[in-house]
Amino acid sequence: MRTTIKTLLVVVTCLTLANCNKTPATPQEKYCGIEITGFEVMDLKTMKGKGYTYTKEDKALAGDMMDAVNEKLGTEDAVKFSFFMKDDKTIGIYVITADDQEVVEKVSCLLLENDFNGRLPKERKLLFYTDDHDTLVAAIKTKKETKEEAEE
Repeated sequence: MRTTIKTLLVVVTCLTLANCNKTPATPQEKYCGIEITGFEVMDLKTMKGKGYTYTKEDKALAGDMMDAVNEKLGTEDAVKFSFFMKDDKTIGIYVITADDQEVVEKVSCLLLENDFNGRLPKERKLLFYTDDHDTLVAAIKTKKETKEEAEE
């Protein structure tokens, strides 16, 4: 009996040590960006709960973004969004839309690839939710530029 317990402890210890050395999974590319991890989504949702106060420039930018989205989709008000954080380097956008992967792809690519005449910060984090606000459809952020891409 003691031998069995000791063997189990050794096996558990070895498995624990083996798993500690594993590198985290590389982020998956999706919709012109990369997926945001679950932990980062939780952090972003906490930021969203604090609210965001729009400046006059932010309101104009949001209007231009909404016009671009409506034009891209060929419909009015199929997507709604709000900023939940913004500084010189990063913007967080909460996007409300139907659970339609085609729409999510079009909108995320538009918002990640267009800087709206330099008015959007380089780092963008998009949380896509359904109209009832309880189903996360996608969480996408800007791809980091690698050294090779920067040199080209």
